[in-house]
Amino acid sequence: MNKSYLYTKPSIIGVLESRDEFDSIGSWFDDNTPELLRKKIYESPLDEMIIELVEIFKEGNPNYKKLAVLFGFVEIEEGEQEERIIWKLQKIERKDDDLTKVVMHIDAKHLIIQDLYLYVNELPFLQKLKEKLNVHFKDITLQKKNNAFVIIEKECDISIVKYGI
Repeated sequence: MNKSYLYTKPSIIGVLESRDEFDSIGSWFDDNTPELLRKKIYESPLDEMIIELVEIFKEGNPNYKKLAVLFGFVEIEEGEQEERIIWKLQKIERKDDDLTKVVMHIDAKHLIIQDLYLYVNELPFLQKLKEKLNVHFKDITLQKKNNAFVIIEKECDISIVKYGI
């Protein structure tokens, strides 16, 4: 799968994009990666979805708008807090209904995701998740904090949080 479309810079309202960016958008019609990734996020078990997200962040910091689309046709609530944009995604489309909401904290100046919070109905078993992550990634850092697991990946912390606590 060619995930490069995930890493294009978010467009800014009022700024015209270059011709090269339009050409790359046109190439999406030749590549079904967005559809395949969306299907993978929808169908895969929670631990496999987490591994896919970590892999996406290992390759670079994805465009927050394009990452949001992977969770289906969600409701987006946008807010700001200090120098961050907060995106709250609700009504996530997952076959197992195990992911309740996703919250992204985005650096308002550079438009990169700094924190990604995955709110789940049940936390995955920490040791099992850690073992699966270590099989795929040798340099992964996973910490348990209160009622959450935090995966530290480059510029972004990915937190898996039990919903309702």
